[in-house]
Amino acid sequence: MRELDPPPVALPLLAHCIHLAPDGAMRPVPKTAENFRRAAADAGHLLALHPVNGPRDVHYPTWEMHPAGDELLIAASGSLSVELREGASVRTAPLPAQAACIVPAGVWHRLVVHEPSVLIAMTPRQGTVHEKDPLTPPARAA
Repeated sequence: MRELDPPPVALPLLAHCIHLAPDGAMRPVPKTAENFRRAAADAGHLLALHPVNGPRDVHYPTWEMHPAGDELLIAASGSLSVELREGASVRTAPLPAQAACIVPAGVWHRLVVHEPSVLIAMTPRQGTVHEKDPLTPPARAA
């Protein structure tokens, strides 16, 4: 049994993620853009809680794909849906409060926000790629 040094503390999940290593070890990681970029090179999963108030909070309309493993999405509260793209077709899976959706490895997906929500995601960040929606025109420079 592993000794607790330092003793366990409550971790504020708005400011931290949990890295789940392939060997089963878990360690807290500050939730920063740099740490999300670094996690893209690490094996394992990242467990994170995300307050979601609108499309920007879930990078809509950008599509995302995780080649290194399945992603678990849990709506702790609120209402979302997951769009899954397979070739030219898109399927939509509702994600109401207290429900989960497993996105298979290698499937392009994005989230649609129906109301403010709290999302919990367990994501294999290694190799994650993003793609702008080919049907959405690029934003104009101001």
